[in-house]
Amino acid sequence: MVRLPIDRMATPAYVADVAAIKHNLSVAARIKQETGCTMLLATKAFAMPALFPMMAEVLDGTTASGLYEARLGHEHFGGEVHAYSPAFTAKDMDALAKICDHISFNSVAQLEAFGGRFAHAGLRVNPRLSLVRTNSIYDPSAANSRFGVEYDALTPEVLKRISYLHVHNLCENHSDASVALIEHMMRTLPHALDAVDYVNIGGGHYFTHPDYDIGALCHAVRHLQQTHGVRVIIESGAAHVYDAGYLVARVVDVVQRSDVAIAVLDVSATCHMPDVLEVPYRPHVIGDDEAHPHAYILAGNTCLTGDVIGTYHFAKQLKVGDAIIFTDMMQYSFVKNTTFNGMPLPDLAILDEAGDYHVVKSFGYEDFARKLCILP
Repeated sequence: MVRLPIDRMATPAYVADVAAIKHNLSVAARIKQETGCTMLLATKAFAMPALFPMMAEVLDGTTASGLYEARLGHEHFGGEVHAYSPAFTAKDMDALAKICDHISFNSVAQLEAFGGRFAHAGLRVNPRLSLVRTNSIYDPSAANSRFGVEYDALTPEVLKRISYLHVHNLCENHSDASVALIEHMMRTLPHALDAVDYVNIGGGHYFTHPDYDIGALCHAVRHLQQTHGVRVIIESGAAHVYDAGYLVARVVDVVQRSDVAIAVLDVSATCHMPDVLEVPYRPHVIGDDEAHPHAYILAGNTCLTGDVIGTYHFAKQLKVGDAIIFTDMMQYSFVKNTTFNGMPLPDLAILDEAGDYHVVKSFGYEDFARKLCILP
């Protein structure tokens, strides 16, 4: 039962559930304990510095997709800082060389240009193993993917220049895919695995999902480490905050059409829940049940015709001011926000273990205007 103080909350608001995140971190701690692996937070999926101290008690550091994320991890999370990008600029390197412990390059050319500036430089490899089932735009092994070098690039000369391999190839995958990826690497890249000290098996291992077999992952990781004398790095993002927070909205208006009712909310799929349109998927709403008699299309408050979240069923008719609570809204949500149409950014808030609600950050017109260079 959600303990949110709905009557006292301003909306829209993202709410991190501390108890749920701690539960997820306990799973990460178990994997670390059973394997000795390094476990990182991918800040591309979740980046709420107010919770970094709690997460840093379990996780070893952060992994970044660019300079700004790397700085955020270095300045606010601590621990190890890892970074990867499809292409780094020379300007990026000046700053990253001062804060990164591990850096992964996407090409041999970038490795040769910048790798000597880092104690632990690595290459991302494309294993050409498609395991992502949600959408091909999330599959790093899709046809013509720009991610990673081909196997023939891992010559003896190149392997002498790197200390680790990086194979990020999953997206919300279960243990069968995690194990398949590890076994595929061991079968196709044994010479490369023997030549490095670290193997980063990326993120997308959905190990906090109730259907994920944690024991199978741990067994495969231990086997990889023991066979090739490497240390495995897992850089999950979504798994650490799976089903661990909410986006709370309110009904602004109800528009009746001949065959359907549409509830316009003070949130937007395109601005605040972009994966709803990109994956696509239908997020869970508390109280929704197909058996309920009142069906509504929940839609965003922007000019985009397709700003639609989905059709939901409620026990009572919706009215203006009613709260709508979307679950599992910590991963890839507020980190991808936009202010399209001048939509306000939702509050960032925390629900602590005692049930107390704290707003960490509120946004206003100044944030919108500053992004458009109106204010200094």
